[in-house]
Amino acid sequence: MGYMQMEQEDRIYMLMMDALDGELSAEQHDELTSHLQTRPALMREWQSLQAIDTLFRSTPALQPTADFVQRTVARLPNHRARIRVITIVYILLLLSGVLPLLFGLLVLNRLGTVLSEPALLGGVWQAVYNGLLVAGAVVRAIFTAVSEFVSQQPIVLGLLLVMVGVVFVWSGIYRQLVGQSGQISNRG
Repeated sequence: MGYMQMEQEDRIYMLMMDALDGELSAEQHDELTSHLQTRPALMREWQSLQAIDTLFRSTPALQPTADFVQRTVARLPNHRARIRVITIVYILLLLSGVLPLLFGLLVLNRLGTVLSEPALLGGVWQAVYNGLLVAGAVVRAIFTAVSEFVSQQPIVLGLLLVMVGVVFVWSGIYRQLVGQSGQISNRG
């Protein structure tokens, strides 16, 4: 039953479109009229379609400006220039990766004998180890100072936590508002 009704409605819509195009025979016109008289919803839709068709036919055709084609072609991307720029960028990126490697190999070649001496390597490792010890002492001192400050002034930690909470709350509100406005604009 539903399939037959859908087929009949499709036929009515086809008759409506043919009527708007002026391609209906007399008997098709009578068939359309009888269907529209028995179905008020289709009659309202037919009247809406006729109003829209009348508006389209009464609207004057828009003429493009005289230099429309020239401006449009001028705005199109130039593929040759783009390929040249991309090629130059890739070459520069390749060189920026290869040149440091070549420089490192040159340094190793020139200073290879000096760097292979055990006394020099021991001194380098000792300097790195001492640097790490100093960095660890500095970090430990910073954490100690911060913990003492927070224990003496707990309001600072409280204010920081409140500020972080406010930022999270407002970012959540902002995300919801932006999401809602996106949904509203998608509907309209």
